[in-house]
Amino acid sequence: MTRYVRLVRSSMMAGLSILALSACFPNEEPDSETASGSGSSNGPGAQFTPPAVITDAEAFRIAQQATFGASPTDLDGLKNAGFDAWFQAQLAMPYVPYRDRIEEEALSNWVSDNTFQRLFWERAVHGEDQLRQRMAYALSQIVVVSLLDPQVRGQRLSFATYADLLQEQALGNYCQLIRDISLNPAMGLFLTHLGNPRADEEAGFVPDENYAREVMQLFTIGLEDLDPQGRPTGTESYTGDDVRGLAAVFTGLGWGDTDFFYPRVSDFNRYLPMESFLAQHEEAPKSFLGTTIDLGTDAIVSVEAALDHLLGNPNVAPFISKQLIQKLVTSNPSPAYVGRVAEAFEAGSFRLASGETVGTGTRCDLAATTAAILMDPEAREEPTDVNYGKIRNPVLRLAQLIRTFRVEATVTSSGEIPRAWTLDRLEDGRAFGINAFVSPSVFNFYRPGYVGPGTESAAQGLVTPEYQIATTPSMVGYINTMEDFIDGPPLSDSAPNVALTNTTALLTLADDPQALVTEIDRIMTGGLMSTENIQTIEAAVDAVAVAGGDLDGDRRRRVELALLMAVTSPEYMVQR
Repeated sequence: MTRYVRLVRSSMMAGLSILALSACFPNEEPDSETASGSGSSNGPGAQFTPPAVITDAEAFRIAQQATFGASPTDLDGLKNAGFDAWFQAQLAMPYVPYRDRIEEEALSNWVSDNTFQRLFWERAVHGEDQLRQRMAYALSQIVVVSLLDPQVRGQRLSFATYADLLQEQALGNYCQLIRDISLNPAMGLFLTHLGNPRADEEAGFVPDENYAREVMQLFTIGLEDLDPQGRPTGTESYTGDDVRGLAAVFTGLGWGDTDFFYPRVSDFNRYLPMESFLAQHEEAPKSFLGTTIDLGTDAIVSVEAALDHLLGNPNVAPFISKQLIQKLVTSNPSPAYVGRVAEAFEAGSFRLASGETVGTGTRCDLAATTAAILMDPEAREEPTDVNYGKIRNPVLRLAQLIRTFRVEATVTSSGEIPRAWTLDRLEDGRAFGINAFVSPSVFNFYRPGYVGPGTESAAQGLVTPEYQIATTPSMVGYINTMEDFIDGPPLSDSAPNVALTNTTALLTLADDPQALVTEIDRIMTGGLMSTENIQTIEAAVDAVAVAGGDLDGDRRRRVELALLMAVTSPEYMVQR
């Protein structure tokens, strides 16, 4: 098949997929139900009773929401453990830091954007701590630092501390993450409050407002005041004066143990939190959001006080809870769902159906918040609305394909960093248009409130965040990239490689198109593929003759075609 024919076919399939996806979201109706919970000291509790016997479809559904994908063996393990026990086991999983690997790599090789992406993909594909990695990825799309920024690129080793903060707090505490990130040099470089001096009236200089604006708009409270269930009240949450007041707080912060204006970055201070430089911190009272910070010239003390006030804002719980629901479960959660999760965020604890409590009891606890998201009836019960769900971004789609057929490996803690064949530079608009750690801006690759113009979902007043990157080039690029991966040249197993897969189990079914497609539907779409699509794939597979002198090659082509059609189907691209 020539590349030209392949592109034409891909364009047609992409167009059909876009039409299908435009209607694949639930209609969000105003809901006056109050956020519910037990009201006990253990915090909110599960309103969903896990089934005595978990079906393949139920196991597949939670795996899509809480992991980067699951093999049949993974699904069997989840079914045997049960939802609550599996969740608790995931909380206990250790993680492998980025910093150690980056430091070791820097001794002999150049650390590039691809280095971080390979480490990300190694964790996404082979990490046993799947829940932590999925949450860390979600947080990386909310609290963004991008390696595309020239300043950050110049300090890639410092970026490792940011990547590790995401892992550390993914199931830790969101408020602590914001406190740590606010003093992190990589964030300071990205949002330009590192080396931000105080105002100089004579020179006409005012402090940089970048971080002050984004920490409010994107990381904590959003643009509008919200009710406890995340619905806008119509009042702006902050003003320009608030931005200016908070910007003055974020002055006088620089690299540790060096000069403020002419810093010398070394292995000693590149990983340290930013330091306070008294002479460059605005000492005058600084007012924002109804409070005044008047604590002298120590920038760290002022920042901590300002963040305490900001993170105590009632908007934080519903604003962050809704975005995490969107990243894990559905683009348009009901207000009641948002309210229940926000209550767990506020309480810092959540009681599972088993009676065990998740969380420390401290506000902003992300283990409790994640439990509330995943164990909510809207996440666990089979949806009755045919439009329920979310578009899965291409990173999640490819990760599931690899994990489903992966050659087992552990996340390396030393030695050669595994290669990531086909996984580098996926952010290219002619490929996926998205990859880890290389967002085009602090606003991520797509916005949580994005509405696709001219779509059926837009007509219903629904948001479709991931649809923002579903351009014609990226849709064609997705299909071409997936085909390259599925039927590309054999991968060598003589060197570590993140993307090694084995589809031998499918080859044994290739002589029977119906059996082959049924199995692919079970393990790739959770048995949700429509009868029409199943029949279409079966017919296409049947048209590939298994005859002649290369029977194994014919069987392989059948498997490759069936997989390609499956990963470009609406049932695979849309999470239900």
